[in-house]
Amino acid sequence: MTIKTDFTDEEWTQLLQAPGAAGIYIMMADPSFVVGSMKEAFAVSSGILDKEKGNNSELLTALLADFKEKEMARQAQLKFEKKDLNTVKQTASDALKKAARIPDTKATPEETAEIEGWLSDLSVKTANAAKEGGDFPPPSLFERPVGYQYRPRRIV
Repeated sequence: MTIKTDFTDEEWTQLLQAPGAAGIYIMMADPSFVVGSMKEAFAVSSGILDKEKGNNSELLTALLADFKEKEMARQAQLKFEKKDLNTVKQTASDALKKAARIPDTKATPEETAEIEGWLSDLSVKTANAAKEGGDFPPPSLFERPVGYQYRPRRIV
């Protein structure tokens, strides 16, 4: 059984950053409009809150409990040197890779699988939160009545 004190402060912070990093990476893979981004962000936060209701290991329980503490939640936020899309994606990817290696060295295989499964589920939930890939503008805007003929207008 692994507990919070088995990790350094830096390692714990990296573990706390993992859910946000997974969510940001998914969100930046195919950026949505405002509503889609809000749905995806909600999926990340609800993925954290929903997991608290389950039967979790002490390690995951401690990790989830820290999201409720304001200072720990602040530490869980990724810091970006630049705000461009590629930098954000790379920072999120790097943070996720670092966090994924930590349980391998300190946690039991069961705890590692539990955390990886949670992050995977959270990523899938985020990806499915907003429909993307050509849904805007809605297809109904381009549907024309039968017999409709396009007539170009001159713009003066």
